This record gives sequence, structure tokens and C-alpha cells, in this order.
Amino acid sequence: MRFPSQILHEVRVNPDPGKLPGGAQIQQILDGLGGWALFAALGGILISVIIWSLGSFGGNYHAASRGKTGVLVCGAAALIAGGAGPIINFFANLGSQIR
Repeated sequence: MRFPSQILHEVRVNPDPGKLPGGAQIQQILDGLGGWALFAALGGILISVIIWSLGSFGGNYHAASRGKTGVLVCGAAALIAGGAGPIINFFANLGSQIR
């Protein structure tokens, strides 16, 4: 008789996108989406800097505050979009160490 703990040791998962049909196309789509995310973050930073500077120049502290927030949010978005691959690989490697 097998115990559940013995059965769990037999299950193995080896993620490999190359073995999927259309794996190369999926990779190209994801690369393109990452590029769009970085372009959107760049546009957001530029717009936020303009709002920040006009708000500061005009004495509108609410607009200046919103511009600062936009710069920080878009910077964080660019950081996450640019580092998405290494972040996912880090957690995948961390998960593969679970025994």
C-alpha cells in the first residue's frame, strides 16, 4: 500500500516553453507586450513630469503632488516590466527548491 507522501514524490514538472506548439510565437508576443509596457511607462513619466513642473510653476500643489505620484508609479511600472523575466525566474527557481 502506498501512502500519499510516497505518491507526491513521483510527480515531476519540468516547465519548458519550447515543447509547446507555438512556443516561439508566444515568446515573441510576450516580448512585444513587455516593450509596449516600457513605452507606456516612458509616456507616463513624461506626462507626469510635465504635470509636476506646470503644477510647481503655477503654484498648484495638488497637480505637483499628482505629477510626483505619476513619476513614482510609472518608474515602478518600468522596473517591474523590465525585470519581469528575472522576477519570474527567481520565483520559479525558488519553487523548484521545495521538497
